[in-house]
Amino acid sequence: MTHITIKNIGPIKEVSFDLNKINIFMGPQSSGKSTIAKIVSFCSWYEKNVILHTSNRPNFFEELISFHNLEESYFSDSSEIQYESDICKLDFKWKWKDTSKNRVDYHLKGGLVFRNRKISYIPAERNFVTLQGLGKYNETRDNILSFMYDWFMAKKELTQTNSFPMPISGLGDISYYYDKETDADQVEIDHDRNIKLNHASSGLRSSIPLLVVFNYIMIGIYRSKRTKTPFEIIDLEEKLKYIKSESQDTTEEIKSKMMQLKSMIDDMTSSLRLLQNPDEFNKTLMSIQEQMANILGYYSDYHYSQVIIEEPELNLFPKTQQELIYYMLETINTSGQAHQLILTTHSPFILFALNNCMMGGLVGNNMPSDEAIALPSFNSWVNPQDVSIYEIHYGGIRRIQDEDGIIEDNYLNQAYKENSKEYLSMLNYYEDEE
Repeated sequence: MTHITIKNIGPIKEVSFDLNKINIFMGPQSSGKSTIAKIVSFCSWYEKNVILHTSNRPNFFEELISFHNLEESYFSDSSEIQYESDICKLDFKWKWKDTSKNRVDYHLKGGLVFRNRKISYIPAERNFVTLQGLGKYNETRDNILSFMYDWFMAKKELTQTNSFPMPISGLGDISYYYDKETDADQVEIDHDRNIKLNHASSGLRSSIPLLVVFNYIMIGIYRSKRTKTPFEIIDLEEKLKYIKSESQDTTEEIKSKMMQLKSMIDDMTSSLRLLQNPDEFNKTLMSIQEQMANILGYYSDYHYSQVIIEEPELNLFPKTQQELIYYMLETINTSGQAHQLILTTHSPFILFALNNCMMGGLVGNNMPSDEAIALPSFNSWVNPQDVSIYEIHYGGIRRIQDEDGIIEDNYLNQAYKENSKEYLSMLNYYEDEE
């Protein structure tokens, strides 16, 4: 399990938490939920970089600010991030008065094999991808461009005859497809009429990109050999500089260079076998193989996906929010991969839906099967121990689950108590004409 501590960044004073299989960060606007989600996403990516890459690593501080569009004013000399997984320990400390003293300390742990993950950040601004002419957008290397790439990859096979039906009844009887000839995102309604996605309702413009990308990241990429992202291609080009000269840049030349490199490694491993004990030899051999793979830019296949979603409830009716959570958890349950989901939300309806799924996971074995199957949440039941729900408030954090993992009654009731108190105070003065 990964443990993260964040100190003095934006509205966050100090938070420390474990990442579970399913993670929810709840709180009012501007409380720091998105700040946490962005840091989790970026640290996870940086961990991959430390483990998989042997070339020069990026400047963590500059990349975090530019990729996630964070203000420099969010940081101070007391800002700090600590990230520790089973594989790696990272410690980031800022010195804004003297940026040359910014420090990134990392330590790779032994004994475990890193399982590569697909990291997808789905921002609140996701309806941006419904704009026309989006293919020309390449201004920055940020989380919107990254999501836009996932969107393009996800929709390229969704033709009119192979459209994506919305898995949520609250969105209506609609399906999405991409018309390559006209470069248009189309929504088919009731199987008899079409509208362009950028002309659809705000709910569809927010939820369709979310659902299409989510399905692709959780299921689609595991059905075929994956394609490198633009950022990996850029990194590959950098790595190729190590094995080719300016005058020798053909594919055949690269293959020849790699054969020479492989021959050198074979000679090295033979020597190592004679000089070192088996454990040290295996460890060194693995390191050499990793370096060779990374010089080429070969990235191991994904073993699971880590999806971070800002405000999945945007522009959705409460019942549709519930259906959305049920769909996400059912997808995770049936995918076959050990996926990880991270959500930020303002909506209590997201929590109600999740609580139903956790209660099902808790009591499902005690229910008659016909009664259980009839419940909308049945296929989405999860073990409460696989879920962490955090409240972010006043720069701090607290877990709002009881010892069984169910959300505390007081927390769920608080919003209704605050609203009903005002209503009841006026009800005494209401005179019913009947």
